[in-house]
Amino acid sequence: MSQYADGGLLASKPYAASGAYINRMSNFCVDCGFDVRQKTGEKACPFNYLYWYFLIRNENRLRSNPRLSLPYRQIAAMPEGQRAAILKDATAFLGRLNVQSDEREG
Repeated sequence: MSQYADGGLLASKPYAASGAYINRMSNFCVDCGFDVRQKTGEKACPFNYLYWYFLIRNENRLRSNPRLSLPYRQIAAMPEGQRAAILKDATAFLGRLNVQSDEREG
């Protein structure tokens, strides 16, 4: 996501990854208590729903990028309940981060 902060001037697409990709490409998930196979729910890997949340939230800006056609086809095929669960889980997770940040500052 950070690699696209310039609006695509240097990179052709945002570099965002789901938990499955992170698990395949690193050892980051070895000792993690989350389940990288779960997309939503209490035990789901946060990278999974945060990945889809990023794409959904930025759809107006990113949908026309040909390199993102596959994930946007996947989003279009998602049942509405799954999409709603992704948005709910990601919003709750980000809200907890904000609360923790506020507690450290206060």
